[in-house]
Amino acid sequence: MATYNKETFKRLFQSKFNLSKWQMLLQDYFHADKVRVSPEVLDEDAEDRKGYFLGSMTTQDNYELGFFYYEMEDGSVLRRKVGLRNLIRPYLGYGFDAALAVFNDGTNWRLSLICDLKEDATSTKRFTYVFGDEKAYYKTPILRFESLRTKANEFLEIKKAFSVEALSDDFFDEYRKQYAEFVKFLTGKEYVKKGNKWVEQETGEPDAQYFISFKKDDKLVRDYIKKMMGRIVFLYFLQSKGWLAGNLHYMHDLFYDASEEVKGDFLDKVLEPMFFGLLNTRPEDRSSAPLVNGVGVKYIPNADEIPYLNGGLFQQEKIDEVESVFPAGMFQSLFDFFDSYNFTIDENDPNDAEVGVDPEMLGKIFENLLEDNKDKGAFYTPKEIVRYMCQESLTAYLQTGIDDAEVKEHIANFVKTNDVEELGGASSELAMSIDQKLIDVKICDPAIGSGAFPMGLLRELYSCRKSIEIFEEDNAADIKRHIIQNNIYGVDIEKGAVDIARLRFWLALIIDEKEPMPLPNLDFKIMQGNSLLESYKGVDLDVTSKKLKTGKDTKKTRGVLSLGFEETDVQKIIQDLVKSYFSITDHTLRAQRRQQIDKYVKDYIKVCAEGNHEVQDAVDELEIPNDQFFLWHTYFADVFEQGGFDIVIGNPPYIGVKGHREMFDLVRLGNLGKYFIGKMDYLYFFFHLALTMLKINGVSSFITTNYYVTADGAVKLRKHLRVSSSLLSLVNLGEMRLFENAPGQHNMITLFRKTEEDNKKDSCRIIDVHRTGALNEVLFADITTGKDAETVYSVSSQNMLFDGSECYIRLANSQSTSIDNILMKIQNGNQTIREICTINQGIVSGADYVSEKHLSKYPISSQKRDGIFVLDELHPSDAFVLNSILKSSNDKTLLKVFFKNSDIGKYVTNEKSTKHILFLGKDIKNELMLKQLYPIIAEHIYAFKQILVDKRASLNEKTEQWFTLNRGTSHPEVFSKCKIVCPQRSKTNTFGYNECEWYAASDVFFLTNPKEGYDLKYLLGLLNSKLYFMWLYSKGKRKGETLELTATPLSEIPIKKCGDREMASIVLLVDSIISAKKQGKDTSALENQIDFLVYHLYGLTYDEVLIVDPETPISREEYEAYKEE
Repeated sequence: MATYNKETFKRLFQSKFNLSKWQMLLQDYFHADKVRVSPEVLDEDAEDRKGYFLGSMTTQDNYELGFFYYEMEDGSVLRRKVGLRNLIRPYLGYGFDAALAVFNDGTNWRLSLICDLKEDATSTKRFTYVFGDEKAYYKTPILRFESLRTKANEFLEIKKAFSVEALSDDFFDEYRKQYAEFVKFLTGKEYVKKGNKWVEQETGEPDAQYFISFKKDDKLVRDYIKKMMGRIVFLYFLQSKGWLAGNLHYMHDLFYDASEEVKGDFLDKVLEPMFFGLLNTRPEDRSSAPLVNGVGVKYIPNADEIPYLNGGLFQQEKIDEVESVFPAGMFQSLFDFFDSYNFTIDENDPNDAEVGVDPEMLGKIFENLLEDNKDKGAFYTPKEIVRYMCQESLTAYLQTGIDDAEVKEHIANFVKTNDVEELGGASSELAMSIDQKLIDVKICDPAIGSGAFPMGLLRELYSCRKSIEIFEEDNAADIKRHIIQNNIYGVDIEKGAVDIARLRFWLALIIDEKEPMPLPNLDFKIMQGNSLLESYKGVDLDVTSKKLKTGKDTKKTRGVLSLGFEETDVQKIIQDLVKSYFSITDHTLRAQRRQQIDKYVKDYIKVCAEGNHEVQDAVDELEIPNDQFFLWHTYFADVFEQGGFDIVIGNPPYIGVKGHREMFDLVRLGNLGKYFIGKMDYLYFFFHLALTMLKINGVSSFITTNYYVTADGAVKLRKHLRVSSSLLSLVNLGEMRLFENAPGQHNMITLFRKTEEDNKKDSCRIIDVHRTGALNEVLFADITTGKDAETVYSVSSQNMLFDGSECYIRLANSQSTSIDNILMKIQNGNQTIREICTINQGIVSGADYVSEKHLSKYPISSQKRDGIFVLDELHPSDAFVLNSILKSSNDKTLLKVFFKNSDIGKYVTNEKSTKHILFLGKDIKNELMLKQLYPIIAEHIYAFKQILVDKRASLNEKTEQWFTLNRGTSHPEVFSKCKIVCPQRSKTNTFGYNECEWYAASDVFFLTNPKEGYDLKYLLGLLNSKLYFMWLYSKGKRKGETLELTATPLSEIPIKKCGDREMASIVLLVDSIISAKKQGKDTSALENQIDFLVYHLYGLTYDEVLIVDPETPISREEYEAYKEE
């Protein structure tokens, strides 16, 4: 029996395929029990291949695995993809769950695992390694196969050995380490993961270059390293195409064949001359071009066989001109890492994946590499979500102007299947119309990140056009080039993200190119800028509101005339320059034109800022482009001349106002400022932006949190959507987990069409998921195709979606007419809680305890969790302070018992707590008064003065004194009288009652002062009933399955005014429940009696009771026999 180890596998994979050795491995390593001595011949009539069935095995986990071998014509293993999978497909499902197949063309051989498992999905999936290169490392398959040593007869373990996702994770982890080493070398800093967050720490000394070349700009260093590594990755893909002097190991040889002196300065002496002197310079210009870094290309072998690509990826930027010297060992480590992986130029799809680093994988890797994405609210979108959103938005666009429901369904099927027969054949009138729409479409992602959504639409547009136009594979690159150059636009505030997105599009092109061709320039297609601001320091830069002329050489226009244009609209000049930019093929002339455009943009800002000398002076130092604004109507004039974009799509950043006030204040200065409202989320601005960027009937699809459907801070957004759009679909993913690192996920996919208010014909499809746990591809497919039992599906008209003056978007309203009828019975003719009693929020102190952040920022002699405003008897240092306060007759009057929201239960609350709050109110007018009246508390609170002063400043709170509580002191009587209290968030309707002194924080709400004719205990019984849970769940606010019991939803709860006897009956039961709960007794029977009375109070039929509570203990006979005495 042969011995199998890493070396054995390395020799096997590097060699040409040997059938006898493969059969031996199946028997000895995989323990296959049914390998045939003489393989059975398949496909006897095929001319381009010979097929053989080698046998099979029953794995230890009871899967049937078949073994196949095909001899192919020379070179076809590298070229063919789907065709190879289809050779095996007929044998699956007839006795085999999966197949392990070898496809050999005499030079290379593919080893493919082909599955057709029901639990995976409907399509046959293929996962492949390509072998036969004697110089390749084959690190991944060697490690994977070696790890199967004791598990090679388990199918699920074999499948893991072919996992593309696992490879992606492995590659990314090592890529991040390599990236971090380069960054650390320059800055002395690196990002360390603490919990779910990456935190920057100093771990070494910075290099001298950090101060001289990069001027201590960490962000500049990170972007520089990202782009350098991105360029090198691109070269590895070029290498896999054979475009680097025909050498599939060119990059390895480039480094290892260099002298030690050259290795010691490898970036400046070899890589940058290769980037700028070869890849960015035409062959005919290379001899006369200036020497890059003074060395030219003398250290680059076969320089004349390196292609000219242009495009911008290898355009020398200002930062590239600085000297950057890294130790040779760092580049050796980087090249060894890249050499150990298979870079495949196939774009893997979910059903056909070569196990290697492919362009699609880079998207996830690069997006995760943007280490501050989490702080900016950006998260990598799973590919199944991207594909769904791309298909849905494209379908909605293609259906524009079509009323026939059957035709619309055929269009939807065509987008999903690419079967042109759905359109009546490629030559049908409908197909021709659809093809023209595909050619003309304008798409934008205003927060493009690494380009996942535009890349997804590139694939969808390409697949649809290919099925209609039926072009040869040789034309594939031309079609993709047309799509990239004419259909796709994108903006991101991060320069690093823009570089990555462009890189992905260029990679998508070279996949299909047969010969090296210059790359399209994406400078004015995918751009850096702040999408939400078409203004600078409050100066409006939207050309649609400008009619500025350059006819007179005044102070206002003098700068603009510097380029010699006369009597022309300023913006028109810039637009014409941008248009001409794309027709320039010479990179030197193009660079000059770019400088002209940037200069003219500065001139334009100066004209717009007439009289504002501060802005005009600042413009000269401004870099163009930047992260401060974006000239939508100038740079993308070709789109807005046609009315706007057809599709706006993306995953906008999730950021709240708290802690990010400056970001919101900037947007408030611009055209979107009118949509600002307190407690809003930054992502809401992107909805407003889409509605301004889209042409009439254009469509937009965003994946966001689902809070906007009821959030107070989204009321302007909902009203804008109601007036200016038709919602086409809402996929509420609830508490499903989509993103690996995003906290508190409650996500929704929103698809809407920009419409005029009087033209809202579209209905809205609602998909409301009631699951928890992680979302995967198969489950998501079931959810979106109507097959998931734990998802509620409905359709709503536009006028039924929006509820009340706050325009709440009601997903539950469309579940059934019966629920609507029940809710109407609760609401009709009844007053709301806001009309019946007072609602107050608990206390906002500003700083309850000392935090880690306080300890790192302030010179205080405290420990973490030491009390500031809140003191705990069980905390040693707090106990000392409390003891001192209690000895002072004056100080102790400000000490109040303090409770948590978890102290609230149904009907009752805890009435004892070890926590106390220092109730410092506005009646203490100044510091002198504090010191004189409350000296012990003054001494304690003064130790935290700077913390409290800074906190007030950051929150813009207008408290009169730094030492008072921020909010909650204006109604002190609330905390000591009879009251109902509820937690801000709860899985069920939880309302407690007490009559003692009971203080709590802002995550508790208080109901007091019922008006005449209403008893608080009557309200308590109603609010804790099952019927009111239905109201709060359907008509209140939720985050996922959690109720939001805040001021607005509480204030809108309807309460029926009943007779004295009815009220007394409920109050008597409430008293019994409170008494029993305080004694620790079961109260379920008493609570059922309250439910019984509440159902009758609102006139519910027994069938309606069963909708509220399908497991009610009340029988029909008992319920219907009830008569009030």
